[in-house]
Formats: sequence, C-alpha cells, structure tokens
Amino acid sequence: MNFKTALAVIAATFSTPAMAHTGADHIVGIASGFLHPFSGLDHLLAMVAIGLIAVQLGGPALWRLPIAFVAAMVAGAATAMTGVKAPLVETAILASVIIFGATLIANAKMPLTVAITGTASLAFFHGFAHGEEGPAAAAFGYILGFVASTAILHATGIAACRHLSKYRKIATTALRIVGTLVMGAGLGLAYVA
Repeated sequence: MNFKTALAVIAATFSTPAMAHTGADHIVGIASGFLHPFSGLDHLLAMVAIGLIAVQLGGPALWRLPIAFVAAMVAGAATAMTGVKAPLVETAILASVIIFGATLIANAKMPLTVAITGTASLAFFHGFAHGEEGPAAAAFGYILGFVASTAILHATGIAACRHLSKYRKIATTALRIVGTLVMGAGLGLAYVA
C-alpha cells in the first residue's frame, strides 16, 4: 500500500456520516478534532517539520519524536480542558515553528533526549491550544481526532523526507530551504500576531 492510499484510508475512517438524529457529539468531536491541526498554518508547519526532523535525526528518533509530540500534545489538551490557564500559549506555538525551522536549517544532530524534551515541551502548547478550543461535550473524540490528523502530518513529513533522501546530493540543501520557509513563516506569523 503506498502513502497516498494509506492517507485516503485513514481520512475515510474519520469522515463524518450524515446525522439523522441528535446525540452524535462523539462523531462531531472526532471530526472537529481531526480538522483542527489543519486550520492553522502554525500547527500544520510544526507537525510536518517534526516528521522531517525525525528522519533527519534518524534511528529511534524516527518514532520517538512523533510519539513524544503526540503524548505531550494530549497532556496539554487535557490540562486546558480542566480549565487551567497558561500564559503565552500562542507565543510558544510560534516559537516552535521558528525553532523547528531553524533545526532543519542547521541539520542539527542533537542528542535524542534533547530533541525529545524540546519537542515535547513545545508540543504541550500545541495541545493546550487544541484543548482550549475543543468541545467539552466530546472531549475524548476531539482528542482522538487531532491525534489522528497530527499522526498524518508527522507521517507526511517523514514520507517527504524519506523521498527526498533518495536524492542525496540535494537532500540537505532542500531541507535547509524547507527549514528557511518554515522559520520564515513562523517569523511572519509572529509579526502579524
């Protein structure tokens, strides 16, 4: 099964059926959660960048970095859904985009524990933002939805980087260009915020 087919199967799994009656909060929650990461360029760029960085670091980072991001994001959402308030959430999210872009530019071969800790710390704020905007009536479905779409965005970054790595002569330069675009978008979003 190729990547496009897998993506279509996953997307079809989370499609929303027609509602003929009330009481379908869990379905609405999943759909709403699934769409949330796609609704903001900051979330989208950060999540794809994590997939790119995971391949760039290689080894166990390939699966540990995305898992750390998702786990910390769920913790952040759960925290926000309890009513806790956190300062500078949007600032931290924009910082994550800039930092992830800079990481791609630098082609940094940092220790795995540093990469995981940094990723999880920043992912917490992405999750917190998701949790603040999530429906209280369908919290579990909402979290399930954004976990699924985040995994797809990570997988997109991983697939793109793996494909790019076939072209060894240009792969590092191409990732630096992508990193520059990601970091530039983060700076641009910070400027207009």
